[in-house]
Amino acid sequence: MIEPVPPYESRHAPLTALAQHRHATAYGALVLDGEYEEASLDGRFACMRGHLVIHPPWHAHGDQFGPGGAVVLNFSLPESPDGLRAACVADVDALERLARDNPVAAAQAAMDEASQSAPLSPAPWLVGYMAALLNEERVETGVLARRMGVSPEHASRICKAWFGTSPSRLRQEGQLRRAITVLREGGTPSDAVHEAGFCDQPHLTRLLKRMTGLTPARLRCA
Repeated sequence: MIEPVPPYESRHAPLTALAQHRHATAYGALVLDGEYEEASLDGRFACMRGHLVIHPPWHAHGDQFGPGGAVVLNFSLPESPDGLRAACVADVDALERLARDNPVAAAQAAMDEASQSAPLSPAPWLVGYMAALLNEERVETGVLARRMGVSPEHASRICKAWFGTSPSRLRQEGQLRRAITVLREGGTPSDAVHEAGFCDQPHLTRLLKRMTGLTPARLRCA
């Protein structure tokens, strides 16, 4: 079982970035000051004071900080949310105090009472491209780009700018998420291979170990 860490502040300098990274546990990020944009397979979110983003375990994301930098309160959660969730709260100071004392209650209060935040809206072709990318795994990314009326090079540039990584990595991340979900719900490694569309179990094992440091069997018990 992966032990959660106590709440802690992270301070980020102006106009800096955090490359794509993951956390082993579910966790919340409450923006206390400044602003940044978070990019992941879920889209691009504008985060500023009062925004709370709750991530599932092993959620890959990167952050680009604004001209004033940012101060963020991070806290682990024992339970996994159903996908990425984002909200904007009115009383940041009250939620900060609650999060430092009881992170679970803070996350629940924010999701119950706050206004939900949607990701920034990409171009229509990119919405269609992402849907095809994640659902048509046997079709090459370049073929899908041309189907949307753009060149493969343009699709690659826009994906890197919008989501922080390439189309092939986004597709891989989609497969990895499905596999992690199956394993955390008690499925076997062979179940995860089938549900996530991997070619075989060694491929899944190599990717999981590279991305999380865990084998399918160990992640299933984490």
